[in-house]
Amino acid sequence: MPELSTHAWLMAYLAAACAGLSKSGFGPFGLITILLMTEVAPARESTGLVLPLLLAADFLSVFFFHEHGSWKVLRSLLPATLAGIVAGWWIMPRIPADFFAHTLGWIILGLIGILLLQRVRPSLLAGITGHPWLGLACGWSAGVTTMLANAAGPITAFYFLSQRFPKMVMVGTGAWFYLVINAAKLPFSWQLGLLTPSSLLLDLWLIPGVVLGFWIGSSFLKKIPQNLFEGILILMALLAAVRMILTA
Repeated sequence: MPELSTHAWLMAYLAAACAGLSKSGFGPFGLITILLMTEVAPARESTGLVLPLLLAADFLSVFFFHEHGSWKVLRSLLPATLAGIVAGWWIMPRIPADFFAHTLGWIILGLIGILLLQRVRPSLLAGITGHPWLGLACGWSAGVTTMLANAAGPITAFYFLSQRFPKMVMVGTGAWFYLVINAAKLPFSWQLGLLTPSSLLLDLWLIPGVVLGFWIGSSFLKKIPQNLFEGILILMALLAAVRMILTA
């Protein structure tokens, strides 16, 4: 068993549970996973700890929600996202982590503002939310942010919400989307030294936390109305963005 303090084990298991929650339909919980894991390891190394946990949760999500996925949406997002992953791999050693976190927080706030404006004045933003370039822009941004910080959840949540998809389509499409991109990140993360034998060993001990978090989230998902589900996603993304800005 890896040697960690009691506090570190608690933070690690909470992070694993949030990883499971994030893949059961509550995507922005993935940012809480990242924040908690920085209590266990330095920020850069923590991204390597988080990735296998997210990937384990992705397999659970695909197993339970695969039939709800939209291949049309995946085709519009995945090519740009994979290009963004390569860009993020190139950028990662070249920028300070604090600068990126601060900038990402403000970007997420801007996206939330667009979402709220869309709810109040849908006709005002119809040209933006209905434009095919939005999928490319969100896909590329999600690829960069997921490579740098495993933090694409708010961006994909913005895209799915802007398209007014039903909640199960969001969950099923997100399941396939994240399984593909997190698997694609593995060789890049290994090359950057973010994945190590010791980090993978710790992840194995944390898998039960992922399963527990996924079970809790999927149980609540079935009972939550669409409007409440969307409100929770927006609120979680807002809190995560503010946290990134204040701590960067």
